[in-house]
Amino acid sequence: MHAVVLACVAQVVYIVAYVLFKTAAGRMDPLSGRHTLHAAGLLVRSPRWLAGLAVLMAGFGLSATALVALPVAATLPAYGLGLVLLLVVGVSGFGERPTSREWLAVLITVAAMVTAALSVLPMPPGHGGAVPDRLGAAAAALPLWKAALVCVPSLAVPLWMFCVRDRAVGGRHARPLTGIAYGIGAGVLLGATEVFGEGMAMMFAAGRAADVPSSPHPYLFLLAGVLGVGLLSIGLQRCRLTVIVTVVTVTAKTHLLLSATLLYAEPWPRDSVPFWLRAAGVGLAVLALLAFPRHERRAPLAARGRTSREPRELPTVLPSRPHPLADSLPAVPPSRPGGAPPVPPSQISAPPGGWPVARNGEHRPGRGEPHLGSTNLGNVKIEWR
Repeated sequence: MHAVVLACVAQVVYIVAYVLFKTAAGRMDPLSGRHTLHAAGLLVRSPRWLAGLAVLMAGFGLSATALVALPVAATLPAYGLGLVLLLVVGVSGFGERPTSREWLAVLITVAAMVTAALSVLPMPPGHGGAVPDRLGAAAAALPLWKAALVCVPSLAVPLWMFCVRDRAVGGRHARPLTGIAYGIGAGVLLGATEVFGEGMAMMFAAGRAADVPSSPHPYLFLLAGVLGVGLLSIGLQRCRLTVIVTVVTVTAKTHLLLSATLLYAEPWPRDSVPFWLRAAGVGLAVLALLAFPRHERRAPLAARGRTSREPRELPTVLPSRPHPLADSLPAVPPSRPGGAPPVPPSQISAPPGGWPVARNGEHRPGRGEPHLGSTNLGNVKIEWR
């Protein structure tokens, strides 16, 4: 029971750290993985981000302590319940509104964790001797090929997601990404961080603390943790908290479950029903990742100012650009040739067929109209007839 409480508290601590990362990244200049040193300088100069890093490390410690006494699958419901807290914080604190498809993906995530946890319920007291086996496996030397099986995919998956799977597409109808690549990449890296943190905790519990510096666990823990937190910060700056953290959670816990089974003899059920429950939990986790929409939903047309079916209103009179000297010129009424008095505007009538108009809108004299001359003042043209 003590380990279950630690797992629940660890999830709450994780949410607090993610909120600190989100608010800190929102106050920074744009972060980019292509400018690693510049992004790292912005992160380490932020006191709020450093506070979030300290809180996250405390969460890693609590989670590793819980995993010493419990199998990974037994702690998964605590992380599923933590998603409820995440949604409350995202909706009330950041004004986020998940779509129906995102709600479905969150429900599938919770179902995956509960299903995987059901596979460890039929256990005798003392976990059937699973804890001594796990401690002994963690205390033994970690083969390099096993470490490579965990580290290489953790580094290759983020690279593949950014280069191939989730590249931003420009154009008129392009929509921003929801951050699935950031969530999966950071989740794989943080899952590897939890794996090696669990290994160090088990070595301490087995009485082999002196062997920790000579093992690859602390170095792989730092490598995966630094890359994962940096990628998580970039994703939180560009995308929504609820989407990023949910994808990070389901990816990290799935990675932790599979990697701990390989490295530390995590008990995998052999009976048919628990076995298929565990396999169904992993399958539902993959389905949850596929259920998340890749792009953000389109903004409603009414918010853009008009609907697509609304006809455009064209002006009845094309606007013209008056010349600065036009207002200073006196108004000259039209005159007749031979010095005759000018014709009042009310008595002017158009000839049969109308006045000829040039392409640019200016009047041109017809066949019966005399044209005495004209002059130009910038954009104003004056004619004498």
